[in-house]
Amino acid sequence: MPPAAPLEGPRAVTDADFPEGGPPEAQLEAMLNWAVLAPSVLNTQPWRFHVVAGPAGPRAEVSVDRARVVRSVDPEGREAIISCGAAPFTLRLAARHFGFVPDVHLAGPDAAPDLVGTVRLEGAARPTAAEEALFRAIKLRHTNRDPFADLPVPIGLLARLQGAARAEGARLHVVTSEAEKGALADLVAEAVLEQGDDPAVVEDLRAWLRPVGDPRPDGVPDDVQGGWDRLSYLHTEARFVATQTRRLAATAPALLVVATPGDDRADRARAGQALQRVLLLAAIDGLAASYFNQPTEVDRLRPEVSAIAGVGHAQVLFRLGTPIEAQGTPRRPVPSVVEPGDAIH
Repeated sequence: MPPAAPLEGPRAVTDADFPEGGPPEAQLEAMLNWAVLAPSVLNTQPWRFHVVAGPAGPRAEVSVDRARVVRSVDPEGREAIISCGAAPFTLRLAARHFGFVPDVHLAGPDAAPDLVGTVRLEGAARPTAAEEALFRAIKLRHTNRDPFADLPVPIGLLARLQGAARAEGARLHVVTSEAEKGALADLVAEAVLEQGDDPAVVEDLRAWLRPVGDPRPDGVPDDVQGGWDRLSYLHTEARFVATQTRRLAATAPALLVVATPGDDRADRARAGQALQRVLLLAAIDGLAASYFNQPTEVDRLRPEVSAIAGVGHAQVLFRLGTPIEAQGTPRRPVPSVVEPGDAIH
């Protein structure tokens, strides 16, 4: 196993860096070092934070950074909103860890077009043991793009993961039957074929893949990708990638779908919150996820994923298992994701 890369950026921030006794706005901004460790599609980190002081307590507004939306893959910004939904959930855990009571509001249909949600600090209270465990898992959670160990996911844990999704207003469908797994695997392969043969998709994916040694703190480095991953779109015939990806989906230790009752902006943000809660709970048990979102990215296939899941609108499709080894992706420093003029000095 290669030596671990040195921690840098938000991954290097610890409790010792938190400004105890500082202005609440500065404390909220410091918590963003944990919020930006949330998962995002292709590690695009498509969020912007606006830190605002106020008589009721400081708040952080989370918005979609449209410059970071993968246009051909995510033309409506649905996956970007899901990613931005995971960020306020992570910020919520950071607030609880540092003794604050966070009030989270997701943007409604009349809100500013790119606003996803707002987290306000209100009052003080000690975190629960469950909240602390989830907070500690923020830096443990990594996407695993390599093979999983040949170990099952405990049924009891899957039930707890379903409860975690329900707590955030979403549903987690656990695919158990071979027929369901096969049907979803077929959809994954079909979507891979369609995307892999689309020059616009391939070009957009290329923009977010990073050669080994590339210093940019976003995107997906080539050396953490599996042979079936999006990097394969650039170098391998789509039919070969589709075959490999189908096999991985059909034989996954656990194949799961996050779905929501509706499909508006708030529903998508809830899906992101639920996904992050599920992933952190799984990380506590040493598990990791990798994604098969291709069929949810193809308009004509996404309803078929929803139909197989049978629980509303499919938002995220992923496999879960025990990673053989794990390596995280880089993160942009907090000053680069805070709106100009809002930084606290």
